Amino acid sequence: MSLSCAGSHKPGLLHISFNQDNSCISIGTSEGIRIYHIETHQTCYRDDIGAVGIAEMLFCTSLLAYVGAGDQPSLTPRRLSVINTSSGSVIRDLAFSSSVLSVRLNRQRLVAVLDGRAHIHALQTLAQLRIIETPLNPKALAALTPSSEPCLLALPASNTAGVLRVYDLLVDGGHVVCEIQAHKSPLAAMAWSHNGAYLATASTTGTVIRVYSMPHAAKAFSFRRGTYPAAIHCLAFSPEGYDPPLLAAASSHGTIHLFRLEQPHKSAAAAAASAAAGLLSAVMSYTVTDMVEPQRAIANIRLPCAGLPAICCLQHPVATSAAAGGGGFGSAGGASSGLSDMQTLPEETDEVIT
Repeated sequence: MSLSCAGSHKPGLLHISFNQDNSCISIGTSEGIRIYHIETHQTCYRDDIGAVGIAEMLFCTSLLAYVGAGDQPSLTPRRLSVINTSSGSVIRDLAFSSSVLSVRLNRQRLVAVLDGRAHIHALQTLAQLRIIETPLNPKALAALTPSSEPCLLALPASNTAGVLRVYDLLVDGGHVVCEIQAHKSPLAAMAWSHNGAYLATASTTGTVIRVYSMPHAAKAFSFRRGTYPAAIHCLAFSPEGYDPPLLAAASSHGTIHLFRLEQPHKSAAAAAASAAAGLLSAVMSYTVTDMVEPQRAIANIRLPCAGLPAICCLQHPVATSAAAGGGGFGSAGGASSGLSDMQTLPEETDEVIT
């Protein structure tokens, strides 16, 4: 998950993003790129190349994709650079007809999201596989599964309603799996679980968060974040090993809500409410289950920065400690022409990060 910080109160802060296993955080600033190890807080990589608007990692490898903020010709937002941070070499520069607004990565695919289209590239060769046309998407909403199989991409299918399409990027560069009518209002946030089994969505209203199970796009859970509207800045699932899984949501009210993905035990009153919801849904043009039997957060975290954008991730409790700065980041090495020499940092970092 990532957060654009244009106009942030922090001088020079342009972009913040967790990597796929939430062990590191990459930051784009007016000076360049910073990567920090979350457990040790140590700097893993730094490059003062100028203003960078997007910086996305591939897990804990040396592969980094970045997009300039446009403050100088060499850092145009119309070019996406893929580099090896270990050797400092540029693997490939990808040019686009308009500004790249967000980038998504897993071990199979690289997705560059523009306003109105998404470019799908094979990660191993960086060859373009397909261009997916979308409605105007100025917030660059897109969610790519961290896992390589299934390799699913969720993109908005409307900018006036909360409709999305899910694509299988391993079939014809992007075969449509399903279309989901997730919300009445336009989408504000989406996130996949670690294995692609669940897709969470939130709308611009921000009162209800829904979770759909794949591959059949069945609505599995509905959670009530609150009564009053709020902007949902981030949705994040717990890593593998949580049973039942957890889902976190960061909102503009300065809170992070934590939900448990399990069906609650129904009392007699709840069973009657569920039956009533079914009857109402049968005679009305929309589902009313969310109004009759909402599930609420099991915990709330109050942030010291209410009203400001925030992102979050969930991790396991820390079991061991590891040194940062070795492996894939900043170490000396020969020139690289591909992805075969990507190196890995230790991956154990576990706590709630906000």
